Amino acid sequence: MKKVIIIGAGVSGVYLSILLKQKLNEKMSVIVLEQNSSSLKKLLATGNGRCNLSNRDMNIRYYQSDCQDIVEKIITSFDMQEAMADIGLLCQYQNHLLYPKSEQALSVKRVLMNEAERLGVLFFYEQEVDLIKREHCYQVYTQKQMFSADYVVFAMGSEAGKLSGIHSSRYDILEKLNLKVISPYPSLVQMKTKPALKQLKGVRVKGCFSLLENGQVIHREKGELLFTDYGVSGIAVMQLSAYCQPHHQYEISIDFFDEIDERKFHEFIELRMNKEYNHFYDGLINSKIALYLEKINLSSSKEIVRILKDMRLKVIGLQSYETAQVMKGGLSLHEVNDCLELNKYPCLYAMGEILNVTGLCGGYNLHFAFASASVVANAIEGDFYVKNS
Repeated sequence: MKKVIIIGAGVSGVYLSILLKQKLNEKMSVIVLEQNSSSLKKLLATGNGRCNLSNRDMNIRYYQSDCQDIVEKIITSFDMQEAMADIGLLCQYQNHLLYPKSEQALSVKRVLMNEAERLGVLFFYEQEVDLIKREHCYQVYTQKQMFSADYVVFAMGSEAGKLSGIHSSRYDILEKLNLKVISPYPSLVQMKTKPALKQLKGVRVKGCFSLLENGQVIHREKGELLFTDYGVSGIAVMQLSAYCQPHHQYEISIDFFDEIDERKFHEFIELRMNKEYNHFYDGLINSKIALYLEKINLSSSKEIVRILKDMRLKVIGLQSYETAQVMKGGLSLHEVNDCLELNKYPCLYAMGEILNVTGLCGGYNLHFAFASASVVANAIEGDFYVKNS
C-alpha cells in the first residue's frame, strides 16, 4: 500500500484526503498532520461564520500571483457547487456568492470531517513539521516523531488570522528545500490611517472608495467602509488592501455621494447654503460625521464638495496578520508545474494558501483551496496508476 502525507488540516488538506481515498480507497493510506489541536479552524470564521465558498463570477482578474496561467487553469476547471454535492453538502447561490444551504461554516466542517473519517483518513494533531528529507521515500519529521511516505503534500496555509497558528516553520521547511518563497505580508486586512478619526469609530458609510498612489487611482471599490480608532475597515477597505505593496505610500479617497456627479452635487450644496441651515450637514450624512465636519468649519461650497466627494486619509500601514483574511506571498508558482508538483522534487506537491496565490473577498480564496486540492488529487492518482500498471 502506498502512503501519502498531507501537511495541514485546513480546507485544501482535508478535501484532498477525501478525494484520494475516494479515488484510490484501499490502495493508499492517507495521513494528515496538523500543528493545531483540531482541523479546519479558519474555515469556521469564513464569511462571518456563513462560509462563502465560491463566486459565480470566477475570473482570473480577481487573483494575484506570480504565474496567472496556472491559477486560471485551476480555478476555471473546478465546479464548487457540484464538488460539494458529491460529498453531501448542498450549496446555493445568493446573487454571485455561493453558500452552504445551512449558511453555517460549522456544517461544512462537519460534512468534510465526517466524510474523511468515514473513508479512513488518519489525522494526527499537534504535529508541527520541522523537516523533510528524501531517500528512497520521503521522511517527514515533526517535533514528536517521524513519518515516511511515497507522496507528500504541502497544505500548511498561511499565518493569516488568529485561528491558523503563527508558527514560521511552514516557510522554513520550504527554504530548507531550496525553494523560492516570496516574503508574506497581510492582505484583505484593515488599514491604519492618518488622521485616524477616532470620533467616528463605529460609523459605517456606503460610497465609493479609491486607493491612490501619487494622486493616481490604483483601484476603486464601491461598497461599505467602517471607521475605527486606528483607521478604516469594512469589505471595500479589505479589497483595496489587496492592491497595497510594502514600502509604498498610499491614500484613501472617500466619496460619500458617488451616485451624484460633482457638478450636480455642487449645485445641490449651494442651494443648501442659501437656505442657511443651523446645522448644515443634518439630513446629508451620519450625525457623527456631521459633527466632525461642523468643527472643521468649511466656509465655501467648493470645500464642502471636496471633502464629501474626496475625503483623503493617508494610509500609514496595514493591520497585522492576526486580523488578515489571507497573506500575499508564499511559495512561488515558478517552483511547481501545472499539476502543482514541485519541479525539483517528484511526488512532492503544494496547494492552497501556502502558494503565492491571493484572491479577493467573495469566495475566491476558498475556491482556489478546493480547486487546487482537486488538481493534486488527479495528479497523484495518475502517477499512482502509471507506476503500478
